[in-house]
Parts: sequence; C-alpha cells; structure tokens
Amino acid sequence: MKWDDSKYRGVTDKIIKAFFAVFDKLGPGFYEEAYHRALVIELRKEFASVESERSFAVEYDGQKVSEHRPDIIVDSLVIIEVKAVRELDDNHKAQLISQLRVTGILIGLLVNFAKSKLEFKRFDNFYEIERKGLKLA
Repeated sequence: MKWDDSKYRGVTDKIIKAFFAVFDKLGPGFYEEAYHRALVIELRKEFASVESERSFAVEYDGQKVSEHRPDIIVDSLVIIEVKAVRELDDNHKAQLISQLRVTGILIGLLVNFAKSKLEFKRFDNFYEIERKGLKLA
C-alpha cells in the first residue's frame, strides 16, 4: 500500500541525513544509548521539536495498563526507534508498530547503528492513515 506522504518527505529526508551524520562521526560499536543521545543532538540542529522517551499510556477497555516510550519523536510526525544490534528482527518491527498505534503517529523509522553499514527501515501506520481518510495511492 502507498499513500500521499509528500508532506512528510522533507522531514524523513532530514532525519535520514542525521542518521548518516551520527554514523559517520561515531561508526559502529557503541551501545544504543550513545547513538540515541547523539541523534537527539543532531536532530535538534534541524527540528524545533525533538522529544526523547516521551511516555504514552497503553489502554485496555478505557483503563491504563502500561506505558510506551518511543526513543525519539520528531515534530510530532515521525517516531525513531534506535538500535545497536547484530540484526534487526520481527520484535524490533513489532515494537515500532505498537508505538505508532499508541501515539497515532503516521511514520516510524527503525535505525540500527551496530553494523559496518548503516541500516534503517521505514514503517507506515496504515491504520491511522485510513482512519484519517488520507489518500491511498
């Protein structure tokens, strides 16, 4: 499925450039926390709003049952989940998708700094896209 994400492309392009800037300066081999903090610093050079680990309630039948804390939220438009692992797997994907659901944010980027080549994947929140009546291509 595709949708008209032209309003978001400039934001995601700048975020991806920030991924490469951090990776070029630090390279692989550090713990996730180092990349997370460096990425927040880099993103704040370009964006007015960069939130780190903001808490969102997870509700069941109208009652709070847990909390989700996405790593980074940029301009309330994109969630970034930062990893420093040998391989991205289905658990990492599921974590990001659940964060998209709980926040209602439309785009999520999963980035892995641990490999010799930077790795990132994009995930779209099609549930919210359809609910908001955004145009699907």
